[in-house]
Amino acid sequence: MSQNIHESVSRLRTVCDMVRWAMTRMEASKISFGHGTNNTWEEATFLVLRALHLPFEKLEAFWNARLTADEVIRITDLIERRVTEHIPVPYLLHEAWLVHHRFYCDEDVLIPRSFIAELLEDQLSPWVQDPEAVGSVLDMCTGSGCLAILAAEAFPNARVTGVDISTKALEVARVNRADYEMDDRIDLVLSDLFDMPEVKTKKWDVIISNPPYVTNEAMENLPEEYRVEPSLALAAGADGMDVVRTLLPESSRHLTDGGILVVEVGDGREAVEAIWPDLPLTWLTVSAGDDLVFLATAEDLRKYFK
Repeated sequence: MSQNIHESVSRLRTVCDMVRWAMTRMEASKISFGHGTNNTWEEATFLVLRALHLPFEKLEAFWNARLTADEVIRITDLIERRVTEHIPVPYLLHEAWLVHHRFYCDEDVLIPRSFIAELLEDQLSPWVQDPEAVGSVLDMCTGSGCLAILAAEAFPNARVTGVDISTKALEVARVNRADYEMDDRIDLVLSDLFDMPEVKTKKWDVIISNPPYVTNEAMENLPEEYRVEPSLALAAGADGMDVVRTLLPESSRHLTDGGILVVEVGDGREAVEAIWPDLPLTWLTVSAGDDLVFLATAEDLRKYFK
């Protein structure tokens, strides 16, 4: 941090001062949002409060609380890294929040933000009529393990398997699995989709996946913040469907009778429907729209990929 900035921040005293300073620095920079926040107010309050380990809902109570000199220096350093290095706040704090759940994250995994989380809050209703009857769930491309953990909560009697191609991602998933005390309910497997024996011979009642789906063109134009994330978790070829092309036909062989597949594809609906124009898919409603996540039944997948 420059000497001029250090002199400026030496006058900062309260949480209010820090949030104001953060917003000013962010507004003056060309940062991008989308990793849990949508504007400078949300970004600044998240950074300041969580850097102090304070709860979001208590902002008003702590608004005029005075900070120690060490806290001021540490938080302003984080703010400077955010605006100059374009590192997303969840990586700076090693913390991301998804549907009221906290997850550890670092630059070895995609920052948790899947819309499938919203659907798991409702236990995939009405497609799953009895959540307690679900005995097995597969989270393909599990990354941080966030969806695997949410699935284990949604389906209390299910054994959950999280699969990823990245050994480093699975290390992060193990941290989160331990944080939620789910070592005895979630298996984490290193595999390129269904290649390894631990997944090749099994079937699941529910398969969920937030796979890579960013096109080559989109990868070239990503904001700097997204370039900090592992490209392995984002890039998926010319049309963004490199992983999905394998996932769907393979899933038809790995679902139990009556099972369902739920996949997030971002803005890839047109590409999905171009590849499989006659495959019955149900596009599910999430907070950002009706064409980001689709559902397919085991029956329809088997008929199509027989």
